[in-house]
Amino acid sequence: MKRVLKRIGVVFIILLMIPILLEVGVRVYVESPLETDFYGSISREAVGGLQAQVGVKTVSGPGWVHLGWIANPEKETYRIEIKNTQGWKEIGQTKFGSFLHRGLGGTYRVWSVPKDKTPPVLLGEVTVRPTFEPSPIYVPQISGEWQKLFHPKQYGSYINDHTIYQDKKGNWRLIGITSLTNGDFNEEKYFAVGMSKDFPPLEGMSELAPIADFGELAWAPHVIQSEGQYYIFWSPHKLHQMTSRDGINWENHQITLSTPYHKFFRDGMVLQVAPGQWLLYTTARGFYFSQIDVYQSFDLTYWQYIRTALGSGWGSERNSPFASMESPFVVRYQNHYYLSLTYNNDSFFLHGILLMFKIWLNRPSYNDTLVFHADNPYDFGIYRGRTRSPTLLTQLEAHAPEWVYNPSTGRWYLTTCGWPWVATLTSGEVAVAPLEWVKKP
Repeated sequence: MKRVLKRIGVVFIILLMIPILLEVGVRVYVESPLETDFYGSISREAVGGLQAQVGVKTVSGPGWVHLGWIANPEKETYRIEIKNTQGWKEIGQTKFGSFLHRGLGGTYRVWSVPKDKTPPVLLGEVTVRPTFEPSPIYVPQISGEWQKLFHPKQYGSYINDHTIYQDKKGNWRLIGITSLTNGDFNEEKYFAVGMSKDFPPLEGMSELAPIADFGELAWAPHVIQSEGQYYIFWSPHKLHQMTSRDGINWENHQITLSTPYHKFFRDGMVLQVAPGQWLLYTTARGFYFSQIDVYQSFDLTYWQYIRTALGSGWGSERNSPFASMESPFVVRYQNHYYLSLTYNNDSFFLHGILLMFKIWLNRPSYNDTLVFHADNPYDFGIYRGRTRSPTLLTQLEAHAPEWVYNPSTGRWYLTTCGWPWVATLTSGEVAVAPLEWVKKP
C-alpha cells in the first residue's frame, strides 16, 4: 500500500509540474528575444544636454499639478520641493522624470540628486496654480447600431487596430493593420488605407494604396497633427514614426524608440497634454501583471518612460505572458480623462499556444473593452477586478476601438474591428457606431 501511495504521490507531483513548466517555458520563449532599457529613445550621452535644455515643464488641471523633465535614472534620483511660509518643504522623491502633486499648487523645485553623492543640482523652479472648476464624470455609451466603415479587398482582407483622422484637405482617413491572410499576425507588415469625404460615410470608405511597408511587423498605427505637420507612430517592441505635411504622403521613416522600459511594448497612442508636451500610452507587462505604460516627450522625437498609467494586481482576471491590456486610447472630455483598453489574452500558457493555431476559447471576450476615468492623464489607478476597481467606469462591447469626434456635426463615434477568425461583431471590416456621454449620477 505504501508503494502504491508513493507512486500516486509521484504521479501527482509530475502532473502538477507539467503546467508550471509549460507556463515558465512559454514566458521564457516570448520574452527572451525582447530587450529593454531605461532611456527609450534618448542615449545616455544625450541625457545631460537635453535635461538642461528642457528644464521642468508643467501640466495642471482641477486640483493637480504635474512636473515633467528629462531623467537619468541610472545615475540620479529626484527630490521635489514646494515653497511655503516657512521656506522649502520636500514633498516627494522619484527616479523618473515625472511627479504628480495634488493640492493648491504653488512654487516647486526639482533637484537632481546624484547617486555618487556629489552635491544636488537644481533642474528647475516653476510656479503653478491649478484650476478648481467642477469636473463631473460622464459615462460613454454606444447609442446605435454598428455599420460598416471600411473593409479592404485589394491589399488586405481585414482590419485590426487602426487610426482615424482628417487630412489637410478635410477628407477622413483610416489606416489600419491588415494582411492577405485570415488574421496571421506574423504577416502584418504594412497598413491598409481607407478614405471618405464624410464621417461616417453612407457607403463606407474607399480603399487606397497601402503605406509603411518596411519588411517588419507593423501594428496599431496612430496619427496625430501638431503645428501643421502630421505624425504616424506604430509598433510592436519598438516605436516607428513617419511625418507628413498633408496627412496623405508619408516620409522620413525612423525608429525613435528601439528599447522600451518594459517588455511587450505595443499599441502606442499619443495624446498632447500641453503645448510642447505629449504622452505615449502603450501595452506593457511587469513581472507578472499586465499594465498600461506612459512615456513622455517634449518634441515628438525623444521619449522616456515616466510611470504606469494603469496597473493591475491581485483580482485582475487576465495576465497573459504577452500582456492583456491592449489598444489603449485616452480621450479628454469635460475636464476628465477616459482610458479605454481591450482586455484580451487570458492568463497562463494555454491561450498563447492556442493563439498560434487560431483558436480562441471564449470569442465574446475578444470584444471586452474596459473604460477607466481620472481627473488627470497620468494616473488611472490599479485594476483589481470588476468589483474592486474604483476608477473602472464601464465596459463596452468593442475590439480595439477608436474614439472619433466629428467637429462638423459635434458628434462622437466608436469603432470596432478584429481578426475574421475570432471577431464576433465584424467579419473583417471596421464598423462604427454613435457614442453618447451620459453624466454619471
